[in-house]
Amino acid sequence: MSKKLFVILVFIIIGSNVFADAIIKTDLPIGKSAIQPSVFSSRIQNVEKDYDINYSDAIKEIQQKIKSYPNDYTLYPSLIDLYIKSNQYEKAFKELYFLNSLSQKKDLNKATLDNLTKIKASNANRASQIQDKSGYYSVMALLCNVLRDYPQTEKYLIAASKSPSKNDIYNNAVETIFSSQDDLQAAISSIDKILLQSPSNTTLRRLKAKMLTQLNRNDEAIKEYSYILASKEDNESIYAMYKLLELKNMQEKDILKKIYGSNSNNLEKIYTELANIFEENNDIRNAQLFAEKLTKKFPDNVDGYILLSDIYRRQGKLQESYKVLQTVRDKADNNEAISKYNVLLAKLSDEPVKEADALMNNGLYKQALSVLEGANQENLYVILSSARANYFLNNKQKAFELLNKAMSFYPNNADVFYYFACIFYQEKDIDSARKYLDQVFKLSPNHAYGQHLKDAINKLDADQYVNQILETMEMQNYTEAMRLVNEAISINAKDSNLYYYKGMIYISMNNYSAATAPLYKALQLNPNNSGAYYYLAMAFDNLSEKAQALSYYKKFLASLSSDQYGESEKINYAKSRIQKLQQ
Repeated sequence: MSKKLFVILVFIIIGSNVFADAIIKTDLPIGKSAIQPSVFSSRIQNVEKDYDINYSDAIKEIQQKIKSYPNDYTLYPSLIDLYIKSNQYEKAFKELYFLNSLSQKKDLNKATLDNLTKIKASNANRASQIQDKSGYYSVMALLCNVLRDYPQTEKYLIAASKSPSKNDIYNNAVETIFSSQDDLQAAISSIDKILLQSPSNTTLRRLKAKMLTQLNRNDEAIKEYSYILASKEDNESIYAMYKLLELKNMQEKDILKKIYGSNSNNLEKIYTELANIFEENNDIRNAQLFAEKLTKKFPDNVDGYILLSDIYRRQGKLQESYKVLQTVRDKADNNEAISKYNVLLAKLSDEPVKEADALMNNGLYKQALSVLEGANQENLYVILSSARANYFLNNKQKAFELLNKAMSFYPNNADVFYYFACIFYQEKDIDSARKYLDQVFKLSPNHAYGQHLKDAINKLDADQYVNQILETMEMQNYTEAMRLVNEAISINAKDSNLYYYKGMIYISMNNYSAATAPLYKALQLNPNNSGAYYYLAMAFDNLSEKAQALSYYKKFLASLSSDQYGESEKINYAKSRIQKLQQ
């Protein structure tokens, strides 16, 4: 059989793909299939040694199948098989992770499990032929776990732990497999067997320590964390061990000695590390405790003040945070410290600005100003947000004073010009708004908010043409109407109605073929433009395109809202044409 013919057969025999969250992307109920599983139950490809096959096309074929039938789990083994055979272990892992979660809920049917068993058998002896042995063994371990073959799961994990790995598949496999087991003691026993082969495996020891903690065997958990920390610094282990020792009501010096051993006297380093670790774990009480100890015992340590200021910020104590930050500004004597100061200052300004902007979006301008009063008054966005609040409270003079202040502080910032443009737009001084908007795009060509404002101004300009367009159409001066509509489109090319009017003009001129393009464009810009559906139907009707005409008359009626759905002339005409075209 030729290779080309063989590839074609693979396409026919194999299923399709989706990522591990495919189940949530479908309206089919879990456990139900759009087709009978038996249709694909015998379609598992068993390609043992033909590694020259073009797997990518076969994989695409299966992916397409699964998009159509994501709840037919009998399709997934075929995809996993191809991923394993083409050494794509991360992708195989994602699909197996998905099936493992379903297996926990007992949502996998016998046909799927039988297919997975075949995959397991057909790939059992591939290790000698591949380089990424850790990835292969890890995937096979998870496959066995889905099948509840725990002895084989254990063997593959042991083999994976002995193989060098360049990816995270092994760690993810370990986490997935042992966290999905209900019998914690059995899981601990399995982990111990693997640790005999790989005693320095931090991931496994951490997992074991967590399970021991769940079983209230805290002293044993502490031993595991101590083993990890004896060979490497591991923040997760430090945090977990500190919390366990804290439960024993030990004094701080004894806790630190237990964790840091002979280095427990280096309090400046330890307090800094612990404050950071506790903050990372959202243990704000302990984070604040160690940050305060750091600043008290080592008053020249700038990092201590930065930590403490950031902790106060996270607690919403902005005034306290600013106060501590002043100390940082006074003590910062190198670029790194100054950089940290600037980052935290920006964070402190961002939070009240976000809160104030949210209030203003709901029309609560006085409340927004109250929030901004506690912020850094030299921060650009505090100034701009204050200007916005004052403007809408009708304190226009104050708003312009603030904008001028922003301009003097930040003369080359596009956002300052944008705020000026917005206020002039509100004042209906469009020429001034345009002038400032031009500066926005000179400083920031892709300024998103500036583009929105530009579109709004263009729409205002284009809207001035609408009455003239309609008047010239009524006078049947279609040449002038077309000139006006084209001019309006050149100003605002995103207005669906302008293309609708252009289509109407062509219809009025009996140029039905030319009418279709602008009407299509109108619908592209606004799929709810019911008039565009109507005139497209008329155009196709007059072009004797009956199927298209019928389709668009129906779309016209379907697009109407309930308050529009009366017995108007257009509706009556559409109904009569539908009836006629269906005969």
